[in-house]
Parts: sequence; C-alpha cells; structure tokens
Amino acid sequence: MSDILIVYYSRTGKTRMVGQKLAAILDADIEEIREAKDRSGRMGWLIAGKDSLIAKPAELTSEHSVEPRKAVIIGMPVWANRPPPAVRAFLSRYDLAGKKVCAFCTHDGGGGKGLFAKTAKIVPDGLAATLAMKKPKPDDPVLDEQLRQWADEIREACE
Repeated sequence: MSDILIVYYSRTGKTRMVGQKLAAILDADIEEIREAKDRSGRMGWLIAGKDSLIAKPAELTSEHSVEPRKAVIIGMPVWANRPPPAVRAFLSRYDLAGKKVCAFCTHDGGGGKGLFAKTAKIVPDGLAATLAMKKPKPDDPVLDEQLRQWADEIREACE
C-alpha cells in the first residue's frame, strides 16, 4: 500500500486519465469516487452544474482506503466553479485531518481558482498543492511534463 492515495471523480473520463497518469508517476494507489446518480449526457451535465451550485449532497457508492495514508490527492472536474457533489460527499465522509491533501482539476476554460478556494474550506488543514488543467489530452507531452513537475511539488509537501 502506498503512502499516497489518489481519489478522483470523473464524468467524461478526462479527470480519470489525469489521475491514472499521476498515479503512475507517483507510484500511488488510485480509487474512483462513484455516486448513485447517473450524470451522463447533456441532461446529466445540466443537473450536475445545478447540484454543484446549490451544494446538493451526493450518495456515494464507493468506499475508500484513506487510512493509513500520509497524503490524499483529490481529482475532480470544475462544476459551476465548485467541487462536484460526489467530491463534497467524499470530503464529508472521510477524516483527512493531519494528512497532506492536494487537489487537481480538469476544466474547459473556467479555471480552478474558485474551485480550489471552496475545496480548501472543506479540507481540515487546507490544500497543500493544487493544479488546474484545461482540456487535458492523453498524448500531450506538455501534460506529462506538467504532471511530473507537480508530482515533485507533492513529494516536497509530503516530506
């Protein structure tokens, strides 16, 4: 078991892809945050934004092994400049006090500044490191380099 756990929520697969790449770089364990609600398709996208905006709680269908990890990295898309309901549910279910918590997000243009500020307020000790990626593509060497550099930042934060 690795000292680092990456948990991610992904509606379209972009955040999953980034999480898998980062897990390989850090030799970290990775787990998907899953929820009961189906958010696929155009209607799922609209409802997802609304649920995020009003901070509607999600019902998780996944369990996660946050103990005895030293660090937890949370991956998520940006929804209405906020964390998705499934990520909010994860953060309320698991005690992350005393752990280094980092967060990354994927987005189509809005950025992650507001999302990270809102997420940091939910995490007991705030966020140790963040990374926002606009429209990441699996075969992009710039993304790979960005993730390698961020992995170094995460390692430093965890020392």
